[in-house]
Amino acid sequence: MKTKTNVAPDWLSPAQVMDTLFDVREPGCEELGYALLRPRAKQKANSATALIRAKMAPVEPTSASRTTGCGIPVTARQHRLVLARGVGDMALAPLLDEYDRAVRPHQRLLAGVLTVRGSISTPIHDLFEMATSYAAIHLACGRSLTSMVVAHAPGDELSRALPHVHICILARQHTPSGWAAEHPDLADTMHRMWTEECGAFRSGWERLAAA
Repeated sequence: MKTKTNVAPDWLSPAQVMDTLFDVREPGCEELGYALLRPRAKQKANSATALIRAKMAPVEPTSASRTTGCGIPVTARQHRLVLARGVGDMALAPLLDEYDRAVRPHQRLLAGVLTVRGSISTPIHDLFEMATSYAAIHLACGRSLTSMVVAHAPGDELSRALPHVHICILARQHTPSGWAAEHPDLADTMHRMWTEECGAFRSGWERLAAA
């Protein structure tokens, strides 16, 4: 019998990923998770590449796992790169390499993560499409931010955890001329703003779906 071999020696488990993030918890904002990735955490260097690759593979990938066209292993249910408006097409792996190479010594933030929570009765494809549409309208067009949207279905691995979607947002605005400043909305004081904006979008989405 063939053994499934590990193809991602630098794979991070979900618990290890959480250790790299600053989890913002504003009271009354529990419906939307909000976390920030800084260049260093617990005296270790972080990277946007490691974060997004980890979110795309919540279960350790093997040689049997599917991959993106640029070779990134995927064990998440669904994923989509949402590029900032006006930016040319680019595969995920070279985009992340370029972003991490452009990190400045005085840069305070690498990325933000919004986590949209589902329920046992929410079709995960609908949650994913809602989150992707939110990213396209409010992040790519509204703020010139590039993001990676990833759907997790913990039940695939017999977990009782509910389905959810992560929106991993690169902190620097992405323009046709390259990477610009960090967006001011990605601050540890902005959890309520993100919760209200995403909640309003989700309510509108659900009204459209029910029409």
